[in-house]
Amino acid sequence: MQLHDPEDRYNPYSPPTAGPSVVAAPDDAGQLILADRVTRLGARLLDGVLLLVTGIPALGFLFAGAAYDRVGTRPGAFGGNELMVLGGLLSVLLLPLIGYQWYLLAKRGQTLGKRWTGIKIVKLDGSAVNFVSGVVLRNWVVAALGAVPYAGTCVGLVDTLMIFNDERRCLHDLIAGTKVVVVAGDA
Repeated sequence: MQLHDPEDRYNPYSPPTAGPSVVAAPDDAGQLILADRVTRLGARLLDGVLLLVTGIPALGFLFAGAAYDRVGTRPGAFGGNELMVLGGLLSVLLLPLIGYQWYLLAKRGQTLGKRWTGIKIVKLDGSAVNFVSGVVLRNWVVAALGAVPYAGTCVGLVDTLMIFNDERRCLHDLIAGTKVVVVAGDA
Protein backbone atom coordinates (compact mmCIF):
# COMPACT_ATOMS: atom_id res chain seq x y z
CA MET A 1 0.00 0.00 0.00
CA GLN A 2 1.28 3.38 -1.00
CA LEU A 3 0.84 6.09 1.66
CA HIS A 4 2.36 9.08 -0.10
CA ASP A 5 1.64 9.63 -3.78
CA PRO A 6 2.50 13.19 -4.93
CA GLU A 7 1.04 12.62 -8.41
CA ASP A 8 -2.22 11.25 -6.94
CA ARG A 9 -2.11 8.06 -9.02
CA TYR A 10 -3.06 5.70 -6.21
CA ASN A 11 -6.77 5.26 -5.52
CA PRO A 12 -7.64 2.52 -3.02
CA TYR A 13 -11.27 2.58 -4.22
CA SER A 14 -10.54 2.11 -7.92
CA PRO A 15 -11.56 -1.16 -9.57
CA PRO A 16 -8.87 -3.78 -10.07
CA THR A 17 -6.67 -3.31 -13.09
CA ALA A 18 -5.54 -5.91 -15.58
CA GLY A 19 -3.18 -8.54 -14.23
CA PRO A 20 0.54 -8.65 -14.86
CA SER A 21 0.14 -10.72 -18.02
CA VAL A 22 -1.21 -7.65 -19.83
CA VAL A 23 1.08 -4.76 -18.86
CA ALA A 24 4.71 -4.61 -19.94
CA ALA A 25 7.22 -3.13 -17.50
CA PRO A 26 8.82 0.20 -18.46
CA ASP A 27 12.24 1.16 -17.17
CA ASP A 28 13.11 4.57 -15.68
CA ALA A 29 13.18 6.20 -19.11
CA GLY A 30 9.77 4.79 -20.04
CA GLN A 31 11.22 2.20 -22.41
CA LEU A 32 10.07 -1.39 -22.24
CA ILE A 33 12.57 -3.73 -20.58
CA LEU A 34 13.81 -6.41 -22.95
CA ALA A 35 13.61 -9.97 -21.66
CA ASP A 36 17.01 -11.50 -21.02
CA ARG A 37 18.25 -14.45 -23.06
CA VAL A 38 18.09 -17.00 -20.24
CA THR A 39 14.47 -16.17 -19.44
CA ARG A 40 13.53 -16.50 -23.11
CA LEU A 41 15.30 -19.84 -23.24
CA GLY A 42 13.52 -20.96 -20.08
CA ALA A 43 10.13 -20.04 -21.54
CA ARG A 44 10.96 -21.92 -24.73
CA LEU A 45 12.05 -24.99 -22.75
CA LEU A 46 8.85 -24.93 -20.67
CA ASP A 47 6.76 -24.80 -23.83
CA GLY A 48 8.81 -27.68 -25.25
CA VAL A 49 8.28 -29.78 -22.13
CA LEU A 50 4.52 -29.23 -22.43
CA LEU A 51 4.62 -30.44 -26.03
CA LEU A 52 6.69 -33.47 -25.05
CA VAL A 53 4.37 -34.42 -22.22
CA THR A 54 1.39 -34.39 -24.56
CA GLY A 55 3.15 -35.66 -27.68
CA ILE A 56 5.33 -38.53 -26.49
CA PRO A 57 2.46 -40.84 -25.50
CA ALA A 58 0.84 -40.34 -28.89
CA LEU A 59 4.09 -41.03 -30.76
CA GLY A 60 4.83 -44.02 -28.57
CA PHE A 61 1.52 -45.64 -29.34
CA LEU A 62 1.82 -44.88 -33.04
CA PHE A 63 5.30 -46.41 -33.26
CA ALA A 64 4.29 -49.37 -31.11
CA GLY A 65 1.27 -49.97 -33.32
CA ALA A 66 3.35 -49.87 -36.48
CA ALA A 67 5.99 -52.22 -35.02
CA TYR A 68 3.35 -54.63 -33.75
CA ASP A 69 1.75 -54.78 -37.20
CA ARG A 70 5.07 -55.82 -38.73
CA VAL A 71 5.41 -58.74 -36.34
CA GLY A 72 1.85 -59.86 -36.90
CA THR A 73 -1.06 -60.44 -34.65
CA ARG A 74 -3.04 -63.47 -33.69
CA PRO A 75 -6.83 -63.45 -34.19
CA GLY A 76 -8.65 -61.49 -31.50
CA ALA A 77 -5.47 -59.82 -30.23
CA PHE A 78 -5.13 -56.10 -29.61
CA GLY A 79 -3.26 -55.26 -32.82
CA GLY A 80 -1.36 -52.44 -34.41
CA ASN A 81 -4.40 -50.78 -35.93
CA GLU A 82 -6.00 -50.38 -32.56
CA LEU A 83 -2.77 -49.00 -31.11
CA MET A 84 -2.56 -46.48 -33.93
CA VAL A 85 -6.13 -45.40 -33.26
CA LEU A 86 -5.24 -45.05 -29.59
CA GLY A 87 -2.21 -42.98 -30.57
CA GLY A 88 -4.45 -40.79 -32.68
CA LEU A 89 -6.79 -40.32 -29.77
CA LEU A 90 -3.88 -39.39 -27.51
CA SER A 91 -2.73 -36.84 -30.06
CA VAL A 92 -6.03 -35.13 -29.39
CA LEU A 93 -4.19 -33.76 -26.35
CA LEU A 94 -1.46 -32.28 -28.51
CA LEU A 95 -3.57 -30.35 -31.00
CA PRO A 96 -5.63 -28.49 -28.37
CA LEU A 97 -2.43 -27.51 -26.55
CA ILE A 98 -0.98 -26.07 -29.75
CA GLY A 99 -4.23 -24.26 -30.50
CA TYR A 100 -4.39 -22.88 -26.96
CA GLN A 101 -0.79 -21.67 -27.19
CA TRP A 102 -1.63 -19.88 -30.47
CA TYR A 103 -4.72 -18.36 -28.88
CA LEU A 104 -2.64 -17.07 -25.94
CA LEU A 105 -0.07 -15.61 -28.33
CA ALA A 106 -2.73 -13.81 -30.35
CA LYS A 107 -4.65 -12.49 -27.32
CA ARG A 108 -1.94 -11.87 -24.69
CA GLY A 109 1.36 -12.12 -26.51
CA GLN A 110 2.33 -15.02 -24.23
CA THR A 111 2.54 -18.77 -24.37
CA LEU A 112 2.23 -20.68 -21.11
CA GLY A 113 6.03 -20.76 -20.81
CA LYS A 114 6.30 -17.01 -21.36
CA ARG A 115 3.53 -16.39 -18.84
CA TRP A 116 5.23 -18.54 -16.21
CA THR A 117 8.57 -16.78 -16.74
CA GLY A 118 7.11 -13.25 -16.76
CA ILE A 119 7.75 -12.19 -20.35
CA LYS A 120 5.57 -11.34 -23.34
CA ILE A 121 5.76 -10.50 -27.02
CA VAL A 122 4.90 -6.97 -28.17
CA LYS A 123 5.27 -5.10 -31.45
CA LEU A 124 8.21 -2.73 -31.77
CA ASP A 125 6.07 0.25 -30.77
CA GLY A 126 4.98 -1.59 -27.60
CA SER A 127 1.47 -2.38 -28.82
CA ALA A 128 -0.06 -5.83 -28.50
CA VAL A 129 0.56 -8.53 -31.09
CA ASN A 130 -2.26 -10.12 -33.04
CA PHE A 131 -2.64 -13.53 -34.69
CA VAL A 132 -0.67 -12.54 -37.78
CA SER A 133 2.30 -11.00 -35.99
CA GLY A 134 2.24 -13.34 -32.98
CA VAL A 135 1.61 -16.67 -34.65
CA VAL A 136 1.82 -16.56 -38.44
CA LEU A 137 4.94 -14.42 -38.87
CA ARG A 138 6.80 -15.53 -35.73
CA ASN A 139 6.03 -19.25 -35.93
CA TRP A 140 4.64 -20.40 -39.24
CA VAL A 141 6.98 -18.47 -41.56
CA VAL A 142 10.10 -19.60 -39.72
CA ALA A 143 8.77 -23.18 -39.56
CA ALA A 144 8.14 -23.11 -43.32
CA LEU A 145 11.65 -21.77 -43.94
CA GLY A 146 13.04 -24.40 -41.57
CA ALA A 147 11.35 -27.16 -43.59
CA VAL A 148 13.43 -26.35 -46.67
CA PRO A 149 16.03 -29.12 -47.05
CA TYR A 150 19.56 -28.06 -46.05
CA ALA A 151 18.73 -24.34 -45.99
CA GLY A 152 16.25 -24.96 -43.18
CA THR A 153 19.04 -26.04 -40.86
CA CYS A 154 20.83 -22.75 -41.51
CA VAL A 155 17.61 -20.79 -40.94
CA GLY A 156 17.12 -22.51 -37.58
CA LEU A 157 20.70 -21.85 -36.56
CA VAL A 158 20.60 -18.20 -37.63
CA ASP A 159 17.25 -17.73 -35.88
CA THR A 160 18.68 -19.08 -32.63
CA LEU A 161 22.01 -17.26 -32.77
CA MET A 162 20.47 -13.86 -33.49
CA ILE A 163 19.40 -13.69 -29.83
CA PHE A 164 22.99 -12.61 -29.11
CA ASN A 165 22.66 -9.28 -30.94
CA ASP A 166 22.27 -6.08 -28.91
CA GLU A 167 18.51 -5.90 -29.45
CA ARG A 168 18.03 -9.55 -28.36
CA ARG A 169 15.76 -10.11 -31.35
CA CYS A 170 15.81 -13.41 -33.20
CA LEU A 171 15.07 -13.87 -36.90
CA HIS A 172 11.40 -14.55 -36.12
CA ASP A 173 11.26 -11.25 -34.19
CA LEU A 174 12.71 -9.38 -37.17
CA ILE A 175 10.23 -11.01 -39.57
CA ALA A 176 7.24 -10.19 -37.35
CA GLY A 177 8.43 -6.79 -36.15
CA THR A 178 8.25 -7.87 -32.51
CA LYS A 179 10.35 -7.94 -29.36
CA VAL A 180 10.08 -9.85 -26.08
CA VAL A 181 9.75 -7.74 -22.95
CA VAL A 182 9.45 -8.22 -19.21
CA VAL A 183 5.94 -8.18 -17.77
CA ALA A 184 5.18 -5.66 -15.03
CA GLY A 185 4.59 -7.11 -11.56
CA ASP A 186 4.69 -10.75 -10.55
CA ALA A 187 3.91 -13.08 -13.43
